[in-house]
Amino acid sequence: MAKRRIYLHIGLPGAGGAFLPAALAHHASALAAAGVHVPTRAGDEVLRAAVELRRDHKQHGYRRREVEGTWAALCHRARKACAKGESVVLGEEHLAGADTDQIALLLDALSGWEVHVVAVVADPASQLVGAWADTIRAGATRSLRRWTRRVLDPAREAPESVAFWAEHDLEGVLHRWSAALRRPDRMHVVVAPRADDASASVSRRDRAASVWADLGRVVGFDAAALPLTEVDTDPGARLDATGLAVLRGVNRAVDGRVPPGAQRRVVSDHLARREEEASGPELPTLPAELHGELRDLAERWAKAVADAGWLLYGDAADLVPALPTRAVDPDEVGPGARLASVTDSVADLLVEVARLREENDALARRTAKLERKRTKLKTRLAAATAAGPAGSPGSPGGG
Repeated sequence: MAKRRIYLHIGLPGAGGAFLPAALAHHASALAAAGVHVPTRAGDEVLRAAVELRRDHKQHGYRRREVEGTWAALCHRARKACAKGESVVLGEEHLAGADTDQIALLLDALSGWEVHVVAVVADPASQLVGAWADTIRAGATRSLRRWTRRVLDPAREAPESVAFWAEHDLEGVLHRWSAALRRPDRMHVVVAPRADDASASVSRRDRAASVWADLGRVVGFDAAALPLTEVDTDPGARLDATGLAVLRGVNRAVDGRVPPGAQRRVVSDHLARREEEASGPELPTLPAELHGELRDLAERWAKAVADAGWLLYGDAADLVPALPTRAVDPDEVGPGARLASVTDSVADLLVEVARLREENDALARRTAKLERKRTKLKTRLAAATAAGPAGSPGSPGGG
């Protein structure tokens, strides 16, 4: 009898698959009816599972107890839901950077399953810009130009370079996972269509639709019958050059006074969201002089996929970045644009601070009320204990 199959989406981060967990959760009922199960419940459960496996919960603002056992719970739920011959699909971009030991630990929990790995990949220029933007959301202050120079340094010794290539070196990531699977026909590489005009939101929606359709082909469901109209297909990727310039300035002003994990949560939940809503078409681009180097890298990636025998979906030519027609550098955003954006963001933050203070005051009043009740009950208990049970020497009528 056929084994249960599990399809793991591992990333790559910022390549165009960030929306997949939300899309799978949104269509979980329809997918289950087709024999494809999505075992996640809470919105961040699959991220917590990946963070648990990667052992970097602090960087993401979680306590250890918030992530412990998440992967085991997902596997248990998947086994209960999935009959033999059916499939489970789940994943999180953070899994791309898992090392050999972490991959072995993950796969050990899936003993008895037929495991397939799905990697969504994009041109290196898009990945570089997206990864830099994510560092800004997490509290970094380095400029795009300087950060990119450090990442592309051939020695790959800078912390930024080590962190980037662990998750974005297509050859390294896929070879680590493929070696663990030992079956190249179970490694699926989905190439996201290249958006030649990065400012066109329509092209980004089309890109998501293409990735979703390819995932359907890999897993075996009809993606066309499960539209993405109610799914955010571009989560965390809408910050324009002005918004990123503002966040960099805020990060410099914070100057390490907030723990990295907490800053990621606060910035993502408040300031970055406000900037995303106000973002315009001016998304950052890399300098044109980097195009040749990135083109050569993309061609090496395409050759590696072909040589390894991994299953390819999409056009490998889309791995080659488009030559930018003009540079959009967040460092060159004028003070007027930054000031207008900051003014609106500060107003929103003041409203949020006022709301949180009201909530805190209400909780303080409730706590004080409960404390008074506790004191009264404690006093009554002490009096009852001192009086003793009826008929005892210390009680009225005792002998």
